[in-house]
Amino acid sequence: MGLWEILKGEQPGLINTILHYQNKGQFGEYSTEFALTNNNLDGRFSVHRNVYIPYKNGTCEIDLLMFHERGIFVFESKNYSGWIFGSTEELYWTQTFQNGERFRFYNPVKQNNTHIKALSAFLNLPEDVFSSYIIFSERCTLMQIPYPTSSTVVLWRPDMLDYLRQDLSMRVICYSPSEIEAFSGAIQNCTNISEEEKFRHAEEARNIADGNACPFCGQPLILRHGRYGDFIGCSAYPKCKFTRKRYY
Repeated sequence: MGLWEILKGEQPGLINTILHYQNKGQFGEYSTEFALTNNNLDGRFSVHRNVYIPYKNGTCEIDLLMFHERGIFVFESKNYSGWIFGSTEELYWTQTFQNGERFRFYNPVKQNNTHIKALSAFLNLPEDVFSSYIIFSERCTLMQIPYPTSSTVVLWRPDMLDYLRQDLSMRVICYSPSEIEAFSGAIQNCTNISEEEKFRHAEEARNIADGNACPFCGQPLILRHGRYGDFIGCSAYPKCKFTRKRYY
């Protein structure tokens, strides 16, 4: 947390941190929301946090969603430390520490792409109108990650506002105030769900992160045998054709 960013109102200060801290993941989402909503952006927009969009047989949780007059932005917050390695196509990224410990987590680019697919279907909008922002804590070191593209950006939280302002400055106004209000109204019920539904979604997300559930459809993964050896496949095959290598 940088003093200059706190003084500029781009990051929460000590009091806000104490009042809003529950856990690292939640606080990362709050910090991103704080940066977006604390009079740091020009134009008309609305920001929504923890949005549960229906998708296939369950839901997908969007950390932060911003309907701006110049575009629709989907934010995935990762409040991690350590060294982060990953590519666009890999199913899992790796978090590594100095003591040699390593942890896998589901590729956030793919994760946010799923969120965009769900939003596209729910709002009846084409996928290319959404922009994906993957926001990491400044506590981590981004070692091997995808370069920013027109549709997907991966960066540290302290760099988010500068990049986003530049991004917005190169866009034209494409949504009216009434359209922004309509989008916000359409997802209102998706932010007010029961604790039971939240728990069920958390279990689904944990199974995907642990490699026990299909990241495409959420069904259990099973061991399959093919011409070239064993592999992991979706139990919903042939409806879902997801596969990955078996990790021994």
